Amino acid sequence: MHEVGIANGILEAVRKETEAHKPARAVKVGVRIGEMAGIDPQSLAFSFEVLVKGSDLEPLDLAIEPGVLDELEFAYLELEVP
Repeated sequence: MHEVGIANGILEAVRKETEAHKPARAVKVGVRIGEMAGIDPQSLAFSFEVLVKGSDLEPLDLAIEPGVLDELEFAYLELEVP
């Protein structure tokens, strides 16, 4: 189940980007996944939820949008400033 590794990679990217915008907090991250990317969106969403639960990023939401062909793209990151 490589979706766990992908979810972990998304979280690492979120942490890196959020660090550059302190004291902002990440609230939502969006990714685009193409039909031929070999990624099960439901498994990715589940893996993401498990990794976020109890972490410093909780309650970060994941939005999965349809992509083109084998695309896997970090689409956006929504930040909230306290």
